[in-house]
Amino acid sequence: MNLRSALAAAALALCAAPLAACASVDQKAALRDFQDGRYPQARARYEESIAKDGADDALARNEAGTIALVQGDVPAAHRHFEEGFNAMEDLTSTTGETALAMVGSESSKRWKGDPYERCMNAYYLGVTYWLMGDPDNAAASFKAGVLRDADSEKGETQSDFALLWFLMGMAQRDANHSDRGAAALLKAHELLPGNPWLDPARADDANLLVVVDLGLGPEKYATGPSGAELRFRPRTYRAAYAEVTADGKTLGRTFRAADVYQQAITRGDKVLDYVNKGKAVFKTAAVITGIGVLSNSGSQSSDLIGVGLILAGLLTPAEADTRQWDTLPGEVQVLDGRLTPGEHVIVVDVRDGSGQPIPAESKTLRVTVTEGRTAFVWTRAALAEQGYVASDTMVPRP
Repeated sequence: MNLRSALAAAALALCAAPLAACASVDQKAALRDFQDGRYPQARARYEESIAKDGADDALARNEAGTIALVQGDVPAAHRHFEEGFNAMEDLTSTTGETALAMVGSESSKRWKGDPYERCMNAYYLGVTYWLMGDPDNAAASFKAGVLRDADSEKGETQSDFALLWFLMGMAQRDANHSDRGAAALLKAHELLPGNPWLDPARADDANLLVVVDLGLGPEKYATGPSGAELRFRPRTYRAAYAEVTADGKTLGRTFRAADVYQQAITRGDKVLDYVNKGKAVFKTAAVITGIGVLSNSGSQSSDLIGVGLILAGLLTPAEADTRQWDTLPGEVQVLDGRLTPGEHVIVVDVRDGSGQPIPAESKTLRVTVTEGRTAFVWTRAALAEQGYVASDTMVPRP
């Protein structure tokens, strides 16, 4: 094989191999720690990354916040989600970063999440506000999530996140807003009429709201020419729903109010998706043209032009940004009910698709119900932290 043929073969091989986006955290190790209940180790990885204040700052804050919430450290979780919210809300640098990504990789820009990740940040901010006894700011956070869901970079209007509508309505009701959340609750019911807990007729009678996160969210991956197209695939998990009891009496089973994978795949493409596809076309065209010039070259100047075109194609990064919020749940389920004022023991008995219990992911919670208020309970179907008992993990304030 002569030099020209070797250059052409190497160019084709390199052009076909997408490059992976860089991240400042060992995401696989952190996710393994999280899945295995090594929450302090997983959280430390992300909080160490926060201290570096790099392009993944908002991502690390959301990851650390999720883990802190699972640990029951609500103030720390709230702080992380609030700072993540502010960073993701600030889109003033989008134009400059888009221009940067035109000549560099998309992962060179500061991470602000895909639309579904921005919505989930607002969800968790609202959860932490409500757990701290502030349903008014919780309602505002859920509303911010609804607005984020309705906004896309293509100008489409989408607002189909039933969970956010439902929680906004329930929080507005608890905070005594003017319509007591009626409009938001009606919208949630219209979006998910098959979920019995989202029926607005139930809201006036309920003084207990249980929210359960299950599984792991979707995985991002790059595909297509030069890895320029971003795609999602669902992760598998065993948990399917939870049977909820209060003081030994059955309240019912939870039903899905949000499918995170569905939220991820039903958004319009981002501007940078098209930028990447354009760069992928350029990469291929430049390399093929350069190979053609080299193959038919009869002079040194033609050789230089051919090599220059190949190098231009190879050095133009087009790979999609696959940085993602790994600790997101696969879905969020809800249940509401009515209890007498006072102390109650709530058992969230997590089950698989065949109805078999999953004791390792189930939780026992102590709840105080106050007259005229909604006792808000959040938990996640996840292993107990190694060395700790899985009880009293989330105690809402009256």
